[in-house]
Amino acid sequence: MKKIRILLVFVLPALSLLGVLAFAQGLDFSGHTGQPAGIDISGAWYPLAFQDSGLITASGALAEYGGIPLNEAGRLYALAWNPSRIQGRQHQCMGYVPPYTYNQPGNLRFWEERDPDTQRLVAIKQYWQIAEGTRTIWMDDRPHPPAYAQHTWAGFSTGKYEGNELTVYTTHLKRGWIRANGLPQSDEATLVEHFVRHGDRITYFSVVNDPVYLDEPFSRTYTLGRFVKEPDAWQYACDDGEQILGRSEDQVESYFWGRHPFVREFADKNRIPLLGTLGGPVTMYEDLLDRLTDSNAADAGAMAELTPSAGPLRASRAPDPTPHDGEIHVLPVQGNVFMLAGDGGNIAVQAGDQGAMVVNSGSGAIPDKIIAAVKKLSDKPIEFIVNTGFQSDFTGGNVKLRAAGYDPSVQGSFFSGQFVDAGKGATIIGHQNVENHLMALKTASEGWPSDTFVQARRRKFQNGEAVEIFHMPNAVTDADSIVHFRRSDVFVTGDIFNLVTYPHIDVKNGGSIQGELDALNFILDRTVYKHDEEDGTMIVPGHGRICDEWELAEYRDMLVIVRDRVQDLIRKGATLEQVEAAHITADYDTRFGATSGPWTTAMFVDAVYSSLKKPPARSGAK
Repeated sequence: MKKIRILLVFVLPALSLLGVLAFAQGLDFSGHTGQPAGIDISGAWYPLAFQDSGLITASGALAEYGGIPLNEAGRLYALAWNPSRIQGRQHQCMGYVPPYTYNQPGNLRFWEERDPDTQRLVAIKQYWQIAEGTRTIWMDDRPHPPAYAQHTWAGFSTGKYEGNELTVYTTHLKRGWIRANGLPQSDEATLVEHFVRHGDRITYFSVVNDPVYLDEPFSRTYTLGRFVKEPDAWQYACDDGEQILGRSEDQVESYFWGRHPFVREFADKNRIPLLGTLGGPVTMYEDLLDRLTDSNAADAGAMAELTPSAGPLRASRAPDPTPHDGEIHVLPVQGNVFMLAGDGGNIAVQAGDQGAMVVNSGSGAIPDKIIAAVKKLSDKPIEFIVNTGFQSDFTGGNVKLRAAGYDPSVQGSFFSGQFVDAGKGATIIGHQNVENHLMALKTASEGWPSDTFVQARRRKFQNGEAVEIFHMPNAVTDADSIVHFRRSDVFVTGDIFNLVTYPHIDVKNGGSIQGELDALNFILDRTVYKHDEEDGTMIVPGHGRICDEWELAEYRDMLVIVRDRVQDLIRKGATLEQVEAAHITADYDTRFGATSGPWTTAMFVDAVYSSLKKPPARSGAK
């Protein structure tokens, strides 16, 4: 009986795929059907899976991963996921990503957008009731955005007709779900979809490629039915709320390796060997049956998959989105704030009538190109340079950018005798500890901040909006700040938020894991999403792409989970070597890990351990 049950679980998806292929072969794509190339999918639709399979929003039981080609990181991520996590403020209204969204228990509307003059098809639009998401599938051959552009729930999609089939290619997706039982689809996933209409039904076939969490492409087939009469229900009211009073903002429930209390529930209920429910390429093929002939060996194999495997740590499979072509690339963020990428850390520029305010100056490799880019954004010289920290990726261009600027607000005033750079260039602003560290490093004095502060906030009104600079004590160092452009509603975080690697917590210079979490929560207390964790407040990280609240919250959640794991081991008396051996970052290494270079996973774990064993004295005002 066990073999029969396994075949039912894992052969049925294959039969579904064969059905799609057989259906496709039954169509004549040669142009002899009498129909023009392309199909019209306009109208109101609903997922038939909602009625037929029962596999809807919850999308499966806990530890039900069979038939999905998870790699170790994907499986461990899912096994660590606790359903209580959805109580967190940022998770209550998260949106859906395709292909998961086509299995939602809500209505779908598709329509065409055509050029009003030529009537040529420009785009196919799709509206999803759940999360009230609007997806645009561009049909005009436009290129996909650069890697450092924002990711969204719908992603960026381009389509083409292949006979009577619509094929869609999607990039720039947020981190979402394969199934909402903890199975993640990473923000590095790309998607190929095929829509084939047959009367009042659409066969939808998708293939997800995810280098972070999958070892092989993952395909799914759904069927959509067309409403005869358009339904009335199209809204999805969702606002985050305080479900539990007193719940800490950095409370993120998770299961430690091997401690998932319900890991056998689905397997035992359905009389399926545990190994067959844990996912991985092996569960997609009949070879699995050979591994189940010896029940004791199969159970031992399953138990081994509940914890990280021994061996070296894994490096990130996500490419660095920063361009390395020797050029500066400018991307609008929001309001009058722009991001400049291409020279070390990200640079933000607020353009306006008074003169540009530049946040960070890059590594100093190509400062002339940064200056030229700023001049294209503002016809006034750089007036202020704000340093969010003393790291060379953010201060290397200080000297050149300062010399290219001009601050008329202090020239000839009583500040002239107090600021060494008054009237000689742009004014550099930073926390006093930034200047202290740059002096200790013996960098050129022309690049030191002369307008410093020691309390929690430095504020200015520049280019028609309030600008606040907040010191974040003991985050990655003792000198870090974040900048908030209030009217534009853009945060610039410096190295406190690094979307490429684990945070570079410099314990020797006052950094700590708890200070890092405090800083991220400080930002999240001030962000507002436009709708379902998308848009609204925008964020320029120290490294990586433009993002919004969702990515920052995901980063915070990851660090909370890592902190809690290390703290759990410390309470049990674990040494640093034992913590490292536990591979406590295994479910995140394929996204943020590094095994070589200036900041490795081992160095990050060491910093977390050290700062928890001996928290640093608080630096600066709260």
